Amino acid sequence: MNRKLLSIKYTMAVKHKVVDYEDRPVSGSYDCMSVMLRVLEKLRNEPQTMPQGQDLVRLCESIVRGLGMLVVPCEPSAIVSFVQDVRNIQDFLSTVCMTGQYREQLVFATLKTLYTDISDPTNKPGAAMSVVLQLVNTNYLPSAVNLILDAGHTDSSLERALMTLCGWMTCWTKTPNLGECVLVFIQGLESQKRFDILINVTLSFVEKFFSLLMLPCYRTAVGPIVIYMLTHMQGSPEAFHKIIPLVPDMVNRLKQENTENGRTYMQEIVDVCKALTEHFHTYDSLYDILDMPFKMVPTSPNYLTCLRCTPWSENFDLLVVQRSKNTKVGLHNLGNTCYMNSVLQALFMTKLFSNDVLIQENRWPLITKLQALFALLQFSQRSSLSPSDILHMARPPGFLPGHQHDSSEFLGYLLDILHEQEKSCLAARKETKVVPAETDSKQHQTADVTGSGEPPPPTVVQRAFGGRAETIYKCHACGTESIRADNFRELQLSFPGDFTEGESVQTLLDYYLKPERLCDDNQYHCERCNGLSDAERLFRVIQPPPRLVLTLKHFHYNSASQQRIKLLHRVQYNATLTLANATYELYAAVIHCGTSVDSGHYYTYARDTQGWYKFNDSCVSSCSASDLSNLCPPETPYILFYSRQDCLEPESISRMELPAAIDTVLRREIAELEAEQRNRQRIETNKQRFTKKDDPPPPGCGGGGNIMSADRFVC
Repeated sequence: MNRKLLSIKYTMAVKHKVVDYEDRPVSGSYDCMSVMLRVLEKLRNEPQTMPQGQDLVRLCESIVRGLGMLVVPCEPSAIVSFVQDVRNIQDFLSTVCMTGQYREQLVFATLKTLYTDISDPTNKPGAAMSVVLQLVNTNYLPSAVNLILDAGHTDSSLERALMTLCGWMTCWTKTPNLGECVLVFIQGLESQKRFDILINVTLSFVEKFFSLLMLPCYRTAVGPIVIYMLTHMQGSPEAFHKIIPLVPDMVNRLKQENTENGRTYMQEIVDVCKALTEHFHTYDSLYDILDMPFKMVPTSPNYLTCLRCTPWSENFDLLVVQRSKNTKVGLHNLGNTCYMNSVLQALFMTKLFSNDVLIQENRWPLITKLQALFALLQFSQRSSLSPSDILHMARPPGFLPGHQHDSSEFLGYLLDILHEQEKSCLAARKETKVVPAETDSKQHQTADVTGSGEPPPPTVVQRAFGGRAETIYKCHACGTESIRADNFRELQLSFPGDFTEGESVQTLLDYYLKPERLCDDNQYHCERCNGLSDAERLFRVIQPPPRLVLTLKHFHYNSASQQRIKLLHRVQYNATLTLANATYELYAAVIHCGTSVDSGHYYTYARDTQGWYKFNDSCVSSCSASDLSNLCPPETPYILFYSRQDCLEPESISRMELPAAIDTVLRREIAELEAEQRNRQRIETNKQRFTKKDDPPPPGCGGGGNIMSADRFVC
């Protein structure tokens, strides 16, 4: 969380005088807990010092904020003491809010303080704050949620609040009604058709929640929520595909657990997965991994009934296929394929590259699939597309279906294939000039169309990302210099050992370009000295690329654990930087959220002339540059894309400029979309024809209303 110095001021009235018991900055979790416990002890020992009126309200508000500052300790022995201290604070709040003339005011004040903190994007309150939710009677949770939803909060505020509550559920089990509060909050948002919030939260947490089903202590809270999320995300397979790799192991463990609760969830998981595989039947090859759990646990006779619920969208079928005006098209997650989606969106927003791809008349295997995808991303009216063709053709060796992988490795492999296939295509075209032979008119010989000795033309990849650099080795023994020139299309920037948090990308780039001393076990083999010697290596860019790709090497191999770990460094991401006297501007960034290369999530920020966008698989939303600059670990920009200022980004090409084969793809897409719309409109018409519309109830005849007394909330 952002640690702000929080001055917790407990004001108490003693014999009509106001006395400050504590008025000092509290910056640590232990410090905060200590202050609160001392205050509560004094109030118990000296009840006459208990504040009254607004002073008591401020005291409770400070306690709620203080709970948010607490951090759960790591040591098992300390956790027991921590939980007991939190319960003591919770008991005080419950006692104060259940008695006396101020209880209505106190309940609303504490809940308002809680909502303010959990909805603040600059704050990350700790999970101990969730005990405040136990002030609300379970029977009146829906009414409490309606009060929040009817208070005029923005969607971003509500989404942040729900994200915080869900985050607490992944690390805290000491608030019995936290899961129920989250589910009721979800249902309240659903009733108001705020589906974008629900979809974003689901895509962020469904995988984590599903993993927690293995643990009985979490299962009761997260189980109903993860099932609710999966069954209501019927318009996109993205949430379902995120949990597919986890299903076999989950079913196997629940079967081994052999408890009633475990068997119940095992059956429910199998039923939901079976129903969703039939619902999203076009991804059959992705579902092969589910054959084992389906054989282990037969589905229930009525397994399809789990999908008889309202999908998260108003007129959902129409919303799924049509995107809003001035927005971008998303990409379906095909089972932990966010590493691919994030890269494809960044490449598409590189107009120098994507335009070049779109106008190619040469037909080699991968370019045809990439052309079709880029054309649909630019011209389709769907909100999201499937990149399955790219996945099947450009999945790197060792990248297993359904597993998370490194987006930088995928980017390198994809560009390698494009580059090599185009080179092969150009080489094949060279040999086709036919000239008469002297001895036999039916024989022929070939000649090089481009002329002997001419260098091959640059490929699509080279025209956008190609740079050239020299690597210079200087032997310290004899002074001889060896220079080797090479092409490059990416620079991988390491973090120096003395890295200071908050240093800039420009600093990392300058560090990469500094001379490197080669000595000890890393000596240079000098041909003139005919042996190993100390030397200096210098990397010098002589031709800066039109589009610069920088990978920040957050992932580091730990030789002790023999694993790749993530360096959670905070870096200042320059809007502009300089390389070889060329100035570059940031236009896209692939973000990794998580603590390991094998887990977490990738998404992309990118801009065009209309502004910045966030590409989060099938969800695309407008954003600002500050959203990128304000990221904190474990959300870290991984791949940065910069455009050279003297090489302007071209306008998006028009449909008139597309090759005939790609225009055919678009015409087929339009025909399919129109057919789907006609079919859905026919279905809607039939629904309205047979739906009976009841008269509305008379005024005052039930139906909700505001809650007039806090008694209905208090346990």
